[in-house]
Amino acid sequence: MLRFLHFAIIELCVIVVICLPFTAAAEVDWEISAAIQLDETPLDVAHTQSGDLTFLLTDQAKVLIYSTDGKLVGTVPVDPSVTDIAVSTKGEQLYLINSKRKTLQKLDINFIVDINVADSPFLGPAGARVAVVVFSDFQ
Repeated sequence: MLRFLHFAIIELCVIVVICLPFTAAAEVDWEISAAIQLDETPLDVAHTQSGDLTFLLTDQAKVLIYSTDGKLVGTVPVDPSVTDIAVSTKGEQLYLINSKRKTLQKLDINFIVDINVADSPFLGPAGARVAVVVFSDFQ
């Protein structure tokens, strides 16, 4: 019986040593990849999954939208009581969270881009509106 107990203790010690995670010292290498000087105090930040757009909620009740190169591409006025923001994967929806009022608003975002068509041939009235549609979700 004593021999069995001795063997069980040794076996338990071997299992504990083998199963313990091994730790290693690691270093973290980091650098600042971009910096934007802001005129307003940021409250929250969200970005698209691809990182193309960054949405910044400010204390001036605005959401500032920046491209990857730091250019301001849009501004969305919001209710001053908005406390947090979130953005959809591709950046087509912006979610405004109000913790105090317990509300969630969803905004659909579309970017309007001016296209220079000077000296281009056209058919129809010169001031007619044109919609350019991108079908990116087909299979």
